[in-house]
Amino acid sequence: MARLIIPDDFTSQLTLLNNIIAQNTALGASSPLTAFLAQQNIVLTNDAATGAAAQTHDVGRALLKKQSENYRQLRDHYFSTPWTHLTGGVQFLKTFYKGNTKELGNWGITITDSGKVNYPAAFGDRTTVFIAFTAKHNSYPDGDSPLQPFLTQHNINLDADSALVEQATTNNTSFTTAAQQSENETELRNQIWLPVLENIKTIGNYLMKLFSNNQKSLGNWGFVVDDSSQKPKLRTTRLKLGEQITVSPVLLGSTLTNTGEVEIHLYKGKATTGNPVIIHATEQFGIQKGFSTVTVVNPSTLQEARFTAMV
Repeated sequence: MARLIIPDDFTSQLTLLNNIIAQNTALGASSPLTAFLAQQNIVLTNDAATGAAAQTHDVGRALLKKQSENYRQLRDHYFSTPWTHLTGGVQFLKTFYKGNTKELGNWGITITDSGKVNYPAAFGDRTTVFIAFTAKHNSYPDGDSPLQPFLTQHNINLDADSALVEQATTNNTSFTTAAQQSENETELRNQIWLPVLENIKTIGNYLMKLFSNNQKSLGNWGFVVDDSSQKPKLRTTRLKLGEQITVSPVLLGSTLTNTGEVEIHLYKGKATTGNPVIIHATEQFGIQKGFSTVTVVNPSTLQEARFTAMV
């Protein structure tokens, strides 16, 4: 059974509204929506103005989201070296404390019963580990820390690392602030836009009934109709460092969502030629005509990427 596909993302929904308005204007008095809009008390010019107001918040959301991503990348940049030094030092101390690796607990390191090091994933928890680890080293008289031979051999200065961690923490604060502000803009956008979205759905359902014998006509209004026999499914994909994957067929009118913590690059088709669409963490991309087959790339050399798509 055919069903109407309403895009999940705001940008595609706004494009759909503009298509409806353009088609209704082009048909003039002969538009099949004329009487229906009056009956439903839908004024498309009002919806267009509401859409413009919602778009203002969406622009603010996108800008703040980009800022938050930049702060997050700076945070990870500053923290990368100190954390690499810490994990290397822990492996050295595991050898030093061979037979008694639980002693690493005094350095702020969690050791499982099987002797495996268990590092936290969250940035805040990792900074806590780094601070405890550094404090333990500094608690020894100069030169007496069992970690000192490792630091000397690898020319590591924990004071310099601590300064980098402070910079990372400052950027993390800016990241979380900008991310929250972006979320606030998203909520304001959605509150404004929701009544218009309901109008779009109402119009779409009416046109589905009207053109029940020729549902391809809905394409003239910007709507997508899915008449496939197989029910689409939401597919989650993980990409290792530098990995890429081609996904097909992606449901038109759906969204591809970056559910990971690093940006992903999306290319139309099966090749990675031309300029990609860059989708930042938690952002969505509306699947329009021509994007039923896409290739997604994880450009990161540090973190795994993750995304969902309706296929």
